[in-house]
Amino acid sequence: MASDSQDPRVGLILQVGVLAIVTLLGSRAYLQAYFDRAERAEIARKMGTPDSLIGQRADEKQRLNAGAMPIDQAMQMLATKGRLNASPDIMPSASKDRAPLEGWIKLPGEVPTAFAVPPPEPAPAPSASTAPSGSAAPSAAPSAAPGPGQRPHQP
Repeated sequence: MASDSQDPRVGLILQVGVLAIVTLLGSRAYLQAYFDRAERAEIARKMGTPDSLIGQRADEKQRLNAGAMPIDQAMQMLATKGRLNASPDIMPSASKDRAPLEGWIKLPGEVPTAFAVPPPEPAPAPSASTAPSGSAAPSAAPSAAPGPGQRPHQP
């Protein structure tokens, strides 16, 4: 059986190792610099220059003030008059979504009936001009007898 009697070539192994380490470190440095340069360019592209931002803000302000009604006047009118003739599409309304009341889909809960059915609309209170003049208004004074679940008043 044949055997190798030569000594290992330590110098060549050391040279190949050093060359591999230098190549890896150089590649890493090049790729890191390339990534940093590309990242800075992308941030600058997305953020824009301050001049373009100032120009865009000035254009927006000019368009807000050059419409049929300037924005300051529209805000003042909305603050004084409110939404008198607003469309029902944009009027606020109670949500009919029961999902938040039911809870998580994997662990649903029972929705109390008080929350499941929307409350009835309150009847409009009669105004003083429509009430008969000879009728006596009901007294707002509390009754002397305690109601259910109330404790009697002790002096």
